[in-house]
Amino acid sequence: MPLRVIEIVTPRADLENVRSSLEEHRPDEGYAFWSSPLEDGEAVSFKLVLNIQESESVMDKLETLFSFGDNYRVVVYPAEATLPRLSQPAEKTENAPKEDDRENTDPKGRISREELFSHVLDASVLSKGYLSMAAFATVVAVIGMLQDNVAVIIGAMALAPLLGPNVGLSLAATLGDLKLAKESLKSLLAGIAVVLALSAAAGPIVGFPESSNQLMSRTQVNYADVILAVVSGAAAIISFTGVIPASLVGVMVALALLPPLTVCGMLLGLGKTNLAAKAGFLFASNIICLNLSGVVTFLVQGIRPLSWWEAKRAKKMTFLAAGIWALLLAVLLLLIAYQHSLR
Repeated sequence: MPLRVIEIVTPRADLENVRSSLEEHRPDEGYAFWSSPLEDGEAVSFKLVLNIQESESVMDKLETLFSFGDNYRVVVYPAEATLPRLSQPAEKTENAPKEDDRENTDPKGRISREELFSHVLDASVLSKGYLSMAAFATVVAVIGMLQDNVAVIIGAMALAPLLGPNVGLSLAATLGDLKLAKESLKSLLAGIAVVLALSAAAGPIVGFPESSNQLMSRTQVNYADVILAVVSGAAAIISFTGVIPASLVGVMVALALLPPLTVCGMLLGLGKTNLAAKAGFLFASNIICLNLSGVVTFLVQGIRPLSWWEAKRAKKMTFLAAGIWALLLAVLLLLIAYQHSLR
């Protein structure tokens, strides 16, 4: 099982208080720890080695036990292995008294909330690299559509950075983090603008490849596409919260956010607004399903703020976001049913 190291830098005056607290909770969490003085002589570093699934529980307890100020610093980083091996945490009996924060301190079976937030934020921040990847992925996707080449289009899906901001929106709704929501929305809109602009400019240059099955397949939406987007959205969240996100590239391919958006831009550039609207409809359906399943999956995995006042605010934001996405999904299903009736 993957390991994490939690390093706590604390003032020397709090040495015994921190040591006794860590020693008291060690049997419950199964971690090993040691301390060492820092060069300045005014602070002490505690290092805890523990299984990754215990990291959020331990960090939540640390935040509850100590009022971290400017003199404290907590850093989390991975560890490859440790000897001797860690002992298993003490089992809690059914008759053991329940603590008020019991639900928040049980092992989560995933990376910690703080580590997850850092990963998602990195994938959601608007930067030159993000815009460059969106532009490169668009060029590759246009070539793939022109050649009707599945392998090239899959490569474009893997390059596209549009998944990160959508996961950021889902996490922001779950945690009630308005700053993350604004950053993710800004990045998503910027990425969409880049893809649409480049693909629309490429449309008149490459023409309309009517023989491209890959292009024409992105102008249709059916119930199978909705189911695929919902399942892939849940898989995307599990990949982000999992210990080893090896399946993330596969999820990016399954969600297929870039191809319909690229097709929409190409068709807009060619003046084929009716087909462009259908491709845009497919892209919008993927966004809706991804965000709705993302919020639900985060909730199922127990992602929530630690403090009660943040949890109260997050609950309102989560219900609002889930309600909006659910309403949009209902409208989407009605439109699909209407399209089928016309056929």
